[in-house]
Amino acid sequence: MQEVLRSEGSRLTLNLRRARAFVSALLSHFPLTLQGSLALVLSAGALRLIGYGSMDLVVFALCLCALFVVILSLFATVIGGLVVQRKVMRALECQPSSRSSAAAFEAGYHNSTEFSLPAITWLPLVRLNWRIVSPANTETLNERRRDNRLHETIVPAHRGKNDAVIRRFEVRDALGLCSYSWLATQPLAHMILPRLGAYHPFTLQRARITADGLPETNGEPLGDRMEIRPYAPGDSVRDIMWKGFARNRQLNVRLPERSVAFDDKACAYLVSGTGDEAAAALARLTLESGLLGDDWHFGADGAGNDNGRANEYRNLADALVAIADSAAPEELAPHSYGLDRFLAAQHCSHCLVFASARDSEVLARLAATAQSRACRLNLVIGVDIVGRRTPKSRLHRALWKDSDVLSSNVLSSNVLAKTLKASPVLDLTTLSQRVESIVLVDRTSGDLVKISDLKDAILG
Repeated sequence: MQEVLRSEGSRLTLNLRRARAFVSALLSHFPLTLQGSLALVLSAGALRLIGYGSMDLVVFALCLCALFVVILSLFATVIGGLVVQRKVMRALECQPSSRSSAAAFEAGYHNSTEFSLPAITWLPLVRLNWRIVSPANTETLNERRRDNRLHETIVPAHRGKNDAVIRRFEVRDALGLCSYSWLATQPLAHMILPRLGAYHPFTLQRARITADGLPETNGEPLGDRMEIRPYAPGDSVRDIMWKGFARNRQLNVRLPERSVAFDDKACAYLVSGTGDEAAAALARLTLESGLLGDDWHFGADGAGNDNGRANEYRNLADALVAIADSAAPEELAPHSYGLDRFLAAQHCSHCLVFASARDSEVLARLAATAQSRACRLNLVIGVDIVGRRTPKSRLHRALWKDSDVLSSNVLSSNVLAKTLKASPVLDLTTLSQRVESIVLVDRTSGDLVKISDLKDAILG
């Protein structure tokens, strides 16, 4: 009996879903908008009750005009929509669907997609517009130019990698009474790179070289000339301090310090998580500026790591694709943590890790990785400081003192710990004790910040 009831309940649920989908499909194809439906109902009602009932010629004429406008807009919108839909299909077929490399866009800036359609000029009071539905969070701007065509410009909000673009086209009359819309998919491989903002290569290079205030003893002597020692056979004559020799008759040489920024082989990894756009921008800037040197290995959380294997990239093009692909879609679960697999595959003694300061889970995993592995981790944390919290007055703290105390009977210890942790300062402070160095760079200003500066900061 219970199995029968369960089957009947599941069948009823399935039927309700189908009915809901059918109604949604009908509403999406219904050409009249809310304004148009109200205008049609009110005009027809007034015409029947007042125009014919009371034989009011003024109301009769006005209702006929209103009905004529609604019907004219309906026919013009539907006919124009059908014609434009065919043109859109032809235009999408003419667009290049396969390229040697994915099209590259940058988040936060205006990017031209080279997609355009002719504007509707042969129908009065009818306009064409469209917007990009997928990838999500993409602002679409359609500009009418001198060639009487609508040219598409997009402003993506976040980085990402997609194989197609889905647009919703809409033909609407000027009065907003009728609307004809449809979806169209264009196969177009593209990637959206993170916005660099105020990041500068010089700031990042200075942060990498002087993160802990000490030179790297295993690097090449290509840094600033800071080391002074007595002359030895084999030293270059150009390194001799001749002014000092003229004063005290002692041969000393000034040698460049060894810098981690110029290692023979550099390893870098991008850890994805909540609020990782600034960290991804730092990784992009590091690769494009050549701060890793000539021989480097790069990895990132993404589709490859989700399959249980660690991907590595040794050229700039593939690394940029990996950065774009490291962004997890909003409707899916975040990418798996792949830094451990990357370090195990590379066998590197030093790794530059880019991460976010807003994801406590990621920071905890980084601490575990630094503790369990012999590889030294230098963290570069990207943040977006959008403002500062206003400190509370003594009167405010005294009045609301009781409300800040959480009851242990209501909240568990884990929830209480998460609630009391109002900023990533505690996580970063704990993490700094297990890694070699931590550098924080603000994408909004491009400056280096301290961990203590995040106490009252509002992160974007």
